[in-house]
This record gives sequence, C-alpha cells and structure tokens, in this order.
Amino acid sequence: MSQFYKIATLADLPEQGGRLVVVDDAWIGLFRSAEEIYAVDAMCPHAGANLAKGEVCDGVVSCPVHLWRFRLSDGRYLDADVDRYNLKTYRLQIDGNAICVELASEPKSVRLI
Repeated sequence: MSQFYKIATLADLPEQGGRLVVVDDAWIGLFRSAEEIYAVDAMCPHAGANLAKGEVCDGVVSCPVHLWRFRLSDGRYLDADVDRYNLKTYRLQIDGNAICVELASEPKSVRLI
C-alpha cells in the first residue's frame, strides 16, 4: 500500500523552476510554477536529460536539450499526440514546509541534486 513520504522542503525549491530529487533509483522532478508544486519523472523520455534544469513557465517544463514541452499537472507531452512520451506524475501533499510524494514503499535513499 502506498503512502506519502517527505522528499524535500518548500525551501529546497526555487521560486520558479525545478529541482531533481533522486529517490532510491528514481529521478523525481519537483517543480514550482506560480503558486503550484508538481512532482513528475525528471528524465526526459526522448533524450534522458534532467528536466529539472529546464525552463518552467505557466505550468509547463521545457527539456533543456531539445525543448520538448511537458505539462506539469498531468505529465502530458505537448508537442505531439504521442502517449508514450508522457511523464509519470506523482501525487503530493504539502505538510507545513515538507513536500511529501506518494510512493509504494518508504525510500531507503533521498538525495537532492
């Protein structure tokens, strides 16, 4: 059964942009756009780039390598109707200053990059 686990704090995120968090072997991108916080796969499915280094604007992140665009709210790849390029999204909760994401099991390792 999945539960919510703390992987970062609000202070770990830039005011606008992303931060990579490596949770065990998974790359999770935490993003702040306007007043919203999002958690999605941080690896671009096209080039393997770190999406947390991409530009964030209006709830969309652009890959820093080839500028592919993904909607942060649902992971949707916006440049073509190709579902296999959609990003996995993670449910999250904000508990005070803690950013908690829903995971299948308690992480053994959490690293902010």
